[in-house]
Amino acid sequence: MSVKRKKIVLVVDDKRVVRSFIRAIIEHGFEEYDMEILTAPSSDTALKIIEQKHGGIDLISTNINRPGMDGIVFIHFVKFKYPHIKILICSGSVKTGDLEELFEGKLADAYIRKPIREKDYVNKIRNIFESQNVVRLSFPA
Repeated sequence: MSVKRKKIVLVVDDKRVVRSFIRAIIEHGFEEYDMEILTAPSSDTALKIIEQKHGGIDLISTNINRPGMDGIVFIHFVKFKYPHIKILICSGSVKTGDLEELFEGKLADAYIRKPIREKDYVNKIRNIFESQNVVRLSFPA
C-alpha cells in the first residue's frame, strides 16, 4: 500500500485554455502527490471555492489582469483570511512595483512569467510544496 501526500491546487485565470494547460501540467508533473486540481475563471468564483474548502487549499496559481476583481486585490483578500495558502503568480503583464509590493508584504510565494514553460512551472510548484509544513495523506481505496 502506498500513501501519497495530498495537495489541493486552485488555478485562477480568465482564459479557459490557460486553465486547461496549467491543469495538464500539474496532472502530469506530480505523480508522487494525490493532486486535487480546482479551477476558476474569476476572483469571485475562486473565493467561493476557497470558502467551500474552508481555506483547505495548499496553493493558488493566479494571473493578475482579468475582468472584475484583479489578481492583486484577490491575493490581498485571500491572504487576509487564509495566510497559510501559498500564492504563485502566473502572469505575462504585471508591473514590477506590484510584484515588489506583493513579495515584500509576503503575500506571494513565487512568480512565473507567461508564456509558461512547463519545466519552470513544475519547479516553482515543487519548491512551494517542499516549503510547506501542512501534510495531508491520501490512502488508496
